[in-house]
Amino acid sequence: MIPTAAHHYEDVLAKIFEYLEDQLTQRPRHPITAQSHLVRDLGLDSLQSFEMLSDLEDHFHVVIPMDLFQHVTTLEDVAHAVLKVIQAEAA
Repeated sequence: MIPTAAHHYEDVLAKIFEYLEDQLTQRPRHPITAQSHLVRDLGLDSLQSFEMLSDLEDHFHVVIPMDLFQHVTTLEDVAHAVLKVIQAEAA
């Protein structure tokens, strides 16, 4: 998928949910939402987080700088960071 300004938050979040559905070996006790915490709710470790990031980069054909993820804690944070890069590269 080539990045365009038409990408929306919901598109990015849907891709994150799809990734988690395919990759999580243990299902969280509560439904996955945009507010789900990467570590506390989903149990992702740093390697799993980087693998998710790599999948998002491949899917959206972007390079996501690590500094954007310095304070990311929820799926919503991830989606906003990815969208920021998509929109910057499409501009």
